Amino acid sequence: MSKSNFDEKNKTRLVNLDFLRGLFVILALDQHFTYYINMWYVSYFRDVMALTSTYKINFPMIGHQISTDRFNLMLGIIFTPWVSQVYLTMASFNLARKPSYLFRDELASKLKMFGLIFIFFTLENFIVAPNSGEAISFYPIMLWMVVMSIISIFYSLMGIRGVLLLTLISFLRWVVPIDMLSNLFQSIIRYNIHPGFEYDARIEYFFSSGCLGFIMGHAHYHMPNYKKVKDFYFMLLGLVFVLFYWAYGIPYIIDPSNAFAHEHDMAQSFSGTLFILGVQAFVISTFLWLEKKEIRFNVPIFTWVGANSLLVFALHRVFFVKFLAPVSLMVGSMLGRPIGASTYELYSYVGLTIAFCYFVKATRLNEILVTRKG
Repeated sequence: MSKSNFDEKNKTRLVNLDFLRGLFVILALDQHFTYYINMWYVSYFRDVMALTSTYKINFPMIGHQISTDRFNLMLGIIFTPWVSQVYLTMASFNLARKPSYLFRDELASKLKMFGLIFIFFTLENFIVAPNSGEAISFYPIMLWMVVMSIISIFYSLMGIRGVLLLTLISFLRWVVPIDMLSNLFQSIIRYNIHPGFEYDARIEYFFSSGCLGFIMGHAHYHMPNYKKVKDFYFMLLGLVFVLFYWAYGIPYIIDPSNAFAHEHDMAQSFSGTLFILGVQAFVISTFLWLEKKEIRFNVPIFTWVGANSLLVFALHRVFFVKFLAPVSLMVGSMLGRPIGASTYELYSYVGLTIAFCYFVKATRLNEILVTRKG
């Protein structure tokens, strides 16, 4: 099949996956904004000269972490362990659309794109980070680009067998002391460069999720003989993994005053990793099955965010840290209340951020700030 014929055959977007992607991006915004507010008076408050005037009501808050409310904490307990992983899983799902012989021709352009995205979000760290250590830290979206680059290389050289090999390698972390090597790497950077550095998104925590997404995407696009049963197979496998965690895993906890404190704790254990893979396989396959039954979740705000997820990711942190939070802090000080982390406040920020991204997309600002391939 030629490249043009293949593109024509597979150009239709999966509405339910756009919905899921939008939902998970919105949850990621919630998590990010929660953390920034948690730590606002510890790391991000900068206008010290006005603490005895404009921000006098905020003076007692300096050095204190702000806790979120119960409902948002419940969302964190449910979604935090896997929401940063499922975005990679879904991106890898889409990466598998083309057969390896066509994929090979586009490898260089894909690696260039991943590299540019990596550089962009590295530079973004220097804008939003409160210190140099956090600015050079390694965060999930940068890790996603590394994982997809490695998967792309193996797929272009070896086809799906290369991705299966990578999946097997990803589970060798339970044999090889990868965590110890990652801790050593983090300690070396902290000691020699900056104590605030974090090797936050570790490749061993995420790699199996990237492989899972690619395998699911390959089965969806290239295995027509399994079209009627593949979703049930993945749903069943996911359910088995989740049940294994419930039987043998350690319950997950979250700190209401630090949304990221335990973000990757579940991924450190074998049972926790199975849970993350299982819940992703079950959720994604369920929504694919629903789409096949023509049950589509075409909810405009979610599907728009899903279809423009890179734009939202590219703008949300800078927009919040440099505009929304400072304006909210100033207005709140005038009204006699400090900034808070309630669900209502957080989703007001999420809504304003999405509105800003929509404005950028709908105007010529989009041509200046972001270039997106069709």
